[in-house]
Amino acid sequence: MPTPSYSHQIVFNPLWLALNSRGHHVTLFTTDPIKDTNLTNFRQIDWSFAYNLWHEKHNVSRIIQNFNTNLLKCLNQYVEMMNDIIIQELEHPKVQQIMKNEKEHFDLVIVEFLNPAMIAFSKRFSCPFIGMSSMDITNFAHEALGNPVSPALFPDFISPFDCEMSFFERIVNTFYYLGTKLYFKYYFYSKTDEIVKKYFGSDIPKLEDMQKNASMVFLNINPIIHNIRPLMGNVLIVGGGTHFEKGTSLPSDIQTFLDEAESGAIYFSLGTNVKSKDLPEKIKLTFLEAFSELPYRVLWKFEDTSTYENSKIMIKQWLPQQQILKHPNVKLFLTQGGLQSLEEAIHNAIPVIGMPVYLDQFSNVRRVTRKGLGIALEYDKVKKQALKETIIEVITNTKFKNTAVKVSTLLKEQPISSLTQAIWCIEYVLKHRGAKFLQQSEIPLYQYLLLDVFAVFLLITVVFIFMLYKFLNLAVAIIKETRKDKIIKLE
Repeated sequence: MPTPSYSHQIVFNPLWLALNSRGHHVTLFTTDPIKDTNLTNFRQIDWSFAYNLWHEKHNVSRIIQNFNTNLLKCLNQYVEMMNDIIIQELEHPKVQQIMKNEKEHFDLVIVEFLNPAMIAFSKRFSCPFIGMSSMDITNFAHEALGNPVSPALFPDFISPFDCEMSFFERIVNTFYYLGTKLYFKYYFYSKTDEIVKKYFGSDIPKLEDMQKNASMVFLNINPIIHNIRPLMGNVLIVGGGTHFEKGTSLPSDIQTFLDEAESGAIYFSLGTNVKSKDLPEKIKLTFLEAFSELPYRVLWKFEDTSTYENSKIMIKQWLPQQQILKHPNVKLFLTQGGLQSLEEAIHNAIPVIGMPVYLDQFSNVRRVTRKGLGIALEYDKVKKQALKETIIEVITNTKFKNTAVKVSTLLKEQPISSLTQAIWCIEYVLKHRGAKFLQQSEIPLYQYLLLDVFAVFLLITVVFIFMLYKFLNLAVAIIKETRKDKIIKLE
């Protein structure tokens, strides 16, 4: 799991622990090692150094905040950053030791599907692999798995659109679809292939081809939150709360702060990658002034705790989000629209104000607002009065809370937990050394688009029209000749 982002890791941590508890020997390459000294047969390779590359060397927060102004430049910067991180992770001494040890053996490789370089481990150890993603995947990856893709119905996860698009939005989304397809095929994958060939050998297949051989892919999406789309049999939906924690209490100072919030409390967090401290000073002051003029207490995840705090506003570098959202006095969640944050808000029936910053957050917020769970704002353009009015509207208008309660019930009611399904599928793949029969049969594009069938229909139509034309010409000629003979006889 190469991405140094807590939201990418937390979703699947319960899966590793559950597999270990069932007797499986687990080797976990992760940027967020699980801190449990009692684990046995559980080897961890610590990639936490990647956070320094993520935040300090490449400053992912700045990349993210510029996504709206120059998407292509930011995508290139993101790819460059991730490739740098992957190189450093593969250079790790313990990783090199495992790769070069001829006696090392694995029965299954489970990899992050959005950053596919690590799929090459399945070739190195001659075993099947399962892909997983903490969010939806690109349409390019959907196509590789055989899932139907249409720009009219399925916006790419980096586009800002929902499934309900206007005519103009469908035009823009078509360009997104074509642009991302070309970008991933000719830039992203070619760059990553260079790294893979360097560390796994020049004879290794292209990543684009290896992705198609996934035994299964687990996607952290859920039809309650995401758009409905048809998926192949080897794609499993595991969204809706594999990472939800149970029974953890709040720190005493936060507990007291929320207990004493007689008018209610607001929780404000921009997630793990966007830093509140990096917001322009004008925007920070807008939020502070609005919060100070409202009757609610505010818990704000803010990386600089040296300023701004007062009796109504508590600022912490890190906050236990799941436990905070469970508190009965929390009335509203101001969020950037990250998927895990929205899952946790919906699970606890908390209305939201969504302020998306980059990638899937725009479409996430657009979906939850369409479902009536809150209101969207542009964090970098909002004015104090509009912010205050929006906060009051979402907290006092009961339609938002009632909708959140209804959607929360739907999210929780599942015949079998996502974690149980994922474990069953993993053990199934282990038992049968893969699941090739679930993979699509690959056919040329002209067959998929029925171009050969339409060509035959067109040929038949042309031949029919040509024959009909000849027949009519012949009939006309015969009629003319017959009439000519009759005229001669009469004369």
